[in-house]
Amino acid sequence: MEYQRYYLILRRPSMRAGLLSLAETALQAGVHPEIIERMTDLGLIEPEQTSPELLFAPAAVADVRRAWRLRNDLGVNWAGVGLVMDLLEQVRKLEKELLLIKGEQ
Repeated sequence: MEYQRYYLILRRPSMRAGLLSLAETALQAGVHPEIIERMTDLGLIEPEQTSPELLFAPAAVADVRRAWRLRNDLGVNWAGVGLVMDLLEQVRKLEKELLLIKGEQ
């Protein structure tokens, strides 16, 4: 009896430089990967790449931590977390604009 040989070739999806996988993001943020998937489904955080796997910018770690702190520590529901995060982003933008205006005077 003659046996055929089959070679197993593993291929990893090409990761864009500087992006974090779901597992790496979860590890750095200190949450379970399912929490990040939930936040992504709710639109609280945006992955940089969705296919073939979720990849996140390093800045997403801070957003995940902030959202989880609002949800877990302060008891804000998911809809409230989204609202608070949007308002915080608007405040940051307004502060930048104010600094630019003050710098021009």
